[in-house]
Amino acid sequence: MFWDYIFVGGGLASSVVSHRLHQFDPSLKILVVEAGPDASNRSDIIWPNSTNLIGGDFDWKDNSVNQSYLDGRSINLPNGKALGGGTVINGGGWLRGDKYDYDLWGSLTNDARWSYDGQLPYMRKTETFWNNTTNPDQHGHNGPVLIQSATSTGRAFPLRDYALKSWAELGIDPLPGLDANAGNPLGVGELNENKQEGRREIASTIYSLDGITVLANTLVEKVLVEKPVHAEDDNGAVAVGIRLACNTEIRGREIIVAAGAVRTPQVLMLSGVGPAGELTKHGILTLVDHPDVGQNLADHGLFFHAWKVKDPSAGWAFGSPNPLFSQPQYGLGFPFDLIVSSDVRKEGLAAAIAEDEGAVPDPSTHPLLANKRTFVEHVFMYAGAADGSLVTFGAITLLPTARGSVKLASADIKEAPLIDPNFLGTAVDRYAAREAIKTQIKFAGSDATVIGREILNGEAGATGFDEVLSTNSTDEYIDARIRAGFGTSFHPMGTAAMGKVVDSNLRVKGVRGLRVVDASVFPVAITGHLQVATFALAEQAAEIIYADHTNSS
Repeated sequence: MFWDYIFVGGGLASSVVSHRLHQFDPSLKILVVEAGPDASNRSDIIWPNSTNLIGGDFDWKDNSVNQSYLDGRSINLPNGKALGGGTVINGGGWLRGDKYDYDLWGSLTNDARWSYDGQLPYMRKTETFWNNTTNPDQHGHNGPVLIQSATSTGRAFPLRDYALKSWAELGIDPLPGLDANAGNPLGVGELNENKQEGRREIASTIYSLDGITVLANTLVEKVLVEKPVHAEDDNGAVAVGIRLACNTEIRGREIIVAAGAVRTPQVLMLSGVGPAGELTKHGILTLVDHPDVGQNLADHGLFFHAWKVKDPSAGWAFGSPNPLFSQPQYGLGFPFDLIVSSDVRKEGLAAAIAEDEGAVPDPSTHPLLANKRTFVEHVFMYAGAADGSLVTFGAITLLPTARGSVKLASADIKEAPLIDPNFLGTAVDRYAAREAIKTQIKFAGSDATVIGREILNGEAGATGFDEVLSTNSTDEYIDARIRAGFGTSFHPMGTAAMGKVVDSNLRVKGVRGLRVVDASVFPVAITGHLQVATFALAEQAAEIIYADHTNSS
C-alpha cells in the first residue's frame, strides 16, 4: 500500500487533520501510527475523578533533566500516550490565550493566517460554546468540541461571590460576560472546560477516525528521508515514508509528524533532520542540518499552595459538611469556577529585563513593557483537604521568556530524549512567579480582601519549611518555596518553531513531503491552555494540506 498521508503520532492534531482530510476526500489513503493504545472506552479516564491519568497507563512518564533554578530537581513531565494524545489525560481547561500572542505569531512569520484574526475562524469552527449570547462573534456553536462552564452545569459555589469581590478589591475586575476566551483574558473570567456534562472529550473520538487506517501500540523509529548523492544543498531531501521500531518500512506521498513538542523533535533528529553536531554525537547521518530542531522549548510552570479555612463547618470547601457538594453536578468538573489572568508590575519587570538583557529596556517599545501582557493565571480552588479545612491556590506562569531544549539521549527511539524546559531560567520568569505568589498571598492572607479577612486563616505551609507564606514573607523565602515546589503545567511547545524549522504552510524546510502539525510549531509562548490553540492549528492545517493536494493533482 502506498499512502497519501502518513501521520506519525495519533494525538490531538493528528486526529483533527486526518479526520478533516478524510472528510474533504474519502478516497484519500490515510494512515495514522500511534505509539499508545485506543483508550476511548476506558472508564478510568472519562470522568473528572478518573484514576488513570497523569502517571497512569496513557502517560509517557517523561522527566526533565535536573533543573538549575529549581534546586537541581528533575520534574515529572506528563505527556499523553494514546489515540487522542494529551486529551486522554489532560485536565480539560479551555482557555485560548491572549490576542497579542497570536498577533506576534503572525508578525514573526509574516503570515496573517497565524494572527488572532486569522486563527479565530478555526477556534470557532472547533467549539460548541456553552451559550449563544456571550460574544457570539468570538465563539462557535456547531463544532465538535463541546464547552461547559460552572454555570452551564449548575455548580453554584458558596465562595464565588466572595472570590469575585476579593479580586475586585485587588483591582482585578470581571471581564465582560466573564468571558476569558474572547482575545483579552486579563481579568476574572468563568472557567470553561471541554467536557460534555463532565465527560472527557478525546480528540480521536469527537473527530472520528472512521475510514482512516490506524496502527495503535506502534512506535515509529524515524521518517525515511532520501537525499540524492548529487544534491549539493538541503533542498534535495525528500521524505518517502517511515520506519517502525520493528524495522517495517511504510511508504507514502506525504509524512506529517504530529508527535508533540517532545517526540516530534526526537523523531526528526533520528531521521537525520536536526542540528548536525547533535546528530553526529549519536552516529546519525545528517541529511538536513537544522540547528533549531529541538530548540526553543517553552513550558508553562505551576506552583500550588494551600490555605486554612477558619471554620470548616461553615461549608466553604469540598469535604466540609455542606450537603451542596454531594449533589451530582459538583462532580462534573473542577472544584472551582473562576479563571483569573494578570500582568505583573512593570517597574520590577523592567529591572528583571535589564538583568537578562544587559541593558535598560525602553518601556515604550519593549514587547513585555509597552503592552499589558498575560503573565500569570490564578486558580483558586475550593478544595484541599478531605475534611474541608483547606483551599488551594495555583499559580501558572503563562509567559516564560526562558527557552529550553529537547536533545537525544541516544539513537534509540525507545529511549526518552533529554528534556530541559529550563524552568525559571531568566530573571523575568523568576520575577513573574514571585509576583504571582505575592498577589495570591494578598488575596488569601491579608486584610485587603474579604476572603483574607473573613474566610481564611493563614497558609498551611510546606514540608521542609518552618515558615508559612504571609504578607511578611521576604522575596528570598518566596523564591525558596517556588524553587522547591514549582513544576509543569503540562504545556510544552516550540521545538519545531514556525519560521525556523517549518514554514508557514507547516512544511519542514529543506525536506519535500514532510510537515509538522502540533504544538512544537508554535514560535511564541501562547498564554492559554495549549489544546485550544492546537485544535485551531490543526483545523487550519487540514485546509492548507488539502489545498496543496488539490493544486498538485
